[in-house]
Amino acid sequence: MISQAGEYALRAIVHLSRCAPDVPASASEIAAATRVPQAYLQKILRLLTRADLLVAQRGVGGGFMLAKLPSAISMLDVLKACNSQPERIERCPLGITGHTELCSLHKLLDEQVAQFERTFATISISDLDKQFGDIRSMCDVVPGCQANGVPLSVDQSERPPTD
Repeated sequence: MISQAGEYALRAIVHLSRCAPDVPASASEIAAATRVPQAYLQKILRLLTRADLLVAQRGVGGGFMLAKLPSAISMLDVLKACNSQPERIERCPLGITGHTELCSLHKLLDEQVAQFERTFATISISDLDKQFGDIRSMCDVVPGCQANGVPLSVDQSERPPTD
């Protein structure tokens, strides 16, 4: 239901939510921690920056930081930033001219997409850590990052090789 780009964008945002808010994380650091190919991740990071969810800092020591508090970023915000939210069904997807209203199947599907949007609009990035307690969602965290104020480390033996 969520595209690969949406999944990768959520991983990146979750990772950055655990890092120090005033220290930029490089694309290579984010890629290693989230297990996302760096070239693809850089495209996603640009989309998140254009959507004002991230701030990009250029130069030596540059990288990416959240533009807002994790509590002010919803999962739907992230998905919309990379065009990964499911589309509502507003008219017959089959193009049948006589269908002025949605059939029962497409109406049901549209209702489920609407429910998905409502749910993801109410779940913030900070909610993800709160909801799952000690289980860290989606990605490893590199040294220097924190979750709920507690420093986290990465088992180097589990980290994928970097390019």
